[in-house]
Amino acid sequence: MKWITCALLSVLALPVSAENVVITGKVTDRNGAPVPRCDVIFNPSTFIADDSLYFKCDEQGNYRAEVPAGHYNSLYSLDLPEYAKTQLEFWGWNLQLNQDEVIDIAFDTIEVYSLSVWASNGGSNSVFASFRPMHLAPALNPKVYRKAVDGQYLAIIDIRPQLNADVIQASIDGQPLALKSYFWSYEQVGPCGDFSTKDIGPEELCYMPMMIAQFAKPKLDAGKHQFRLRIQDVASGEIGEGLTHFVSNKAGLGF
Repeated sequence: MKWITCALLSVLALPVSAENVVITGKVTDRNGAPVPRCDVIFNPSTFIADDSLYFKCDEQGNYRAEVPAGHYNSLYSLDLPEYAKTQLEFWGWNLQLNQDEVIDIAFDTIEVYSLSVWASNGGSNSVFASFRPMHLAPALNPKVYRKAVDGQYLAIIDIRPQLNADVIQASIDGQPLALKSYFWSYEQVGPCGDFSTKDIGPEELCYMPMMIAQFAKPKLDAGKHQFRLRIQDVASGEIGEGLTHFVSNKAGLGF
């Protein structure tokens, strides 16, 4: 989870040209109600940089972004004054913005971070999604512990929501996908730093839980597709959403 300051957000004047595309959408909360105070930021090159493009929502939660066509590392949306207080943010990853498109957004207290999607090229007719889910409530009081993983005792920072098969939902171009299976892995995120304990030093490498989920792959036409993931904390009902683009060939492979 990244802590964002206002200094990183700047409004850039964009030239109107044939190489621009218009991205529009509506930003809502977990119940589908409009979020009247929100920001939508497009990151062309990397996670938050000097070339990030910043847009505001209107009172009905609608936004309109005219941006240069091309590949974008990410976009995210949040209510900046409430970030890390009552809400986290929505993320879109690996976006091919080469035509006008509607990207609707929903955010709450769960973050679907670093979402990646790929197809099985043999063995199963499946789409896999990996992501790191983070939940605001446990993030305010993280669990830090050791866990045996493949014979190693890893230092774990655990701020994930409570998930089960009933609350992991995905779609491709709006078509719901059947969940086949899911399991937890652990992503190395860097030195433990402030998360160190008497048993875990600040220079030791820490890991965070990440999920790999397997979904049945529908028949896909060649070209770009939109994969959307929604998860919900079992205990609180709070939600998080993430989105990514991928490009497939006529066999539905190659992304």
